Amino acid sequence: MDIQGQGSLFLCCLLLGGGMGLVYDGMRLARRILPHGVWAVQIEDGLYWAAVALGVFEVLLQENHGEVRFFLLVAIFGGMGLYGTLASPLVMGVGEKVLKVIGRLVMLLLTIIFTPFRLLYLAFGRPVGNFVRFCGGKSKKHLQLCKVYVKIKKDTLRRDIRFLRRKP
Repeated sequence: MDIQGQGSLFLCCLLLGGGMGLVYDGMRLARRILPHGVWAVQIEDGLYWAAVALGVFEVLLQENHGEVRFFLLVAIFGGMGLYGTLASPLVMGVGEKVLKVIGRLVMLLLTIIFTPFRLLYLAFGRPVGNFVRFCGGKSKKHLQLCKVYVKIKKDTLRRDIRFLRRKP
């Protein structure tokens, strides 16, 4: 491979490193949307690095016939470092602002969708709740009274049966 081919491969690996940093920032933004536990983060990072290793291997296989050269690894990690120091703060800042705007739009949409139900709840929820609480408190007393009433009826029924069985 001539020097011009090696230079273009160096730039390709530099861009590959920057792309790897961009993908990882996307994962970081996703973690801010849906927080993960420690184990989930470790698994995601492991899958990320496995995919990155396969991608780097593929690039080296296609462009350099599988030869691993030190300057290519320097280019990949240099691209990641340059991206991390120059572009990552900007990408993360813009990404967080975009996520906030998207979150607000989603909340606005949900508010629009659920406002009729909320109004119905505000109109009927308190009276229905009061009625349920009223009936709930009274039902226990009613059941206790029914138990006494059944007991009274049972005693009356026994007395009536004894009265009927009595021989004249």
